[in-house]
Amino acid sequence: MTIFYHGVFIFIFLAAIVLTCNLFTNAIEHLGEKLHLGDSATGSILAAIGTALPETILPLVAIIGSKLSGNLKDGIDIGTGSILGSSFLLSTCALFISGLFFYYFFITKKRKEEFFVPYENVIRDYKFFIFGYLTAIISTFIQSNSIKTIIGCFLICYWFFYVYRTLKNSASDTEGENLEPLYILFFNRNLKTNFFWILFQTVLSLIFLVVFSKLFVSEIQYFSNLTKVNPLLISLILSPVATELPEITNSIIWIKNNKDTLAISNITGALVFQCSVCCSIGLIFTDWKFNNFAIVNILSVIFAAVTTLVLILKNKKLTPKALVFNAIWYFVFIGYVIFNVEK
Repeated sequence: MTIFYHGVFIFIFLAAIVLTCNLFTNAIEHLGEKLHLGDSATGSILAAIGTALPETILPLVAIIGSKLSGNLKDGIDIGTGSILGSSFLLSTCALFISGLFFYYFFITKKRKEEFFVPYENVIRDYKFFIFGYLTAIISTFIQSNSIKTIIGCFLICYWFFYVYRTLKNSASDTEGENLEPLYILFFNRNLKTNFFWILFQTVLSLIFLVVFSKLFVSEIQYFSNLTKVNPLLISLILSPVATELPEITNSIIWIKNNKDTLAISNITGALVFQCSVCCSIGLIFTDWKFNNFAIVNILSVIFAAVTTLVLILKNKKLTPKALVFNAIWYFVFIGYVIFNVEK
């Protein structure tokens, strides 16, 4: 009966995350308009920062909490795995789901427009991601923790440089849709959509996202403990499923509403945030060493990113087929885990 209750709570927290993402996407669109940002900058910066909070908080809580409790190895495994797993899930599964849902909405006629994202923006994000990610991964060969800390600080500065370049090159690439009214004002239609209410809804939705994602992770970890699977594997595969739900859900919502630039920029912008800010947490607070599962995970991310970038450069556009193709690298890693988990 206890297992049944935990299973019910998983679906409750999942539904809560989806509803909160609707609240967040509504607020972030209004915030981007108030700040006169294009869809690319809104998705790559504003939405990415907000939805990346769960995967930023989780490794910090795992690592710092383990140091306080004395169970350092498990904490480092969970922290490192959640950092690597987040980039893995976004670069493979999240993009695959985005492409899949485009076809679903198009076939069922829930949207009539073709898929369109300014491919130059995606190329920019992927170039930043690949350089930052490789810098973080290659740092594992460095023995000095002091140098790793310096590289971690460099990656944080690197992300701010990315924000500067994105804002500098951000054009008014809005996709022409009228914004839905701010949800928080539904209780009083007489109130104006001003900056205060936009920020209030944004912060409120972020708080809910962090809380519900943390609760969802706890339920997943409960079931993983029953199977006694290695903590690193759990954090590589299961934890990111929860922490990346906001990005995935936002992407589905925006694709359904013909806002493809926001949908994809949210994911690619989150990738840049993870390879810089999130990886810096691993570099600064852990020994930043990887086992075979982590190495295969890393290679899957690199192959997925390079393959997508090559397809974009070849076709001079981003297509749903290129997004769906990323599923290959996701299942390559999952297959490796299935055949090697007992070894």
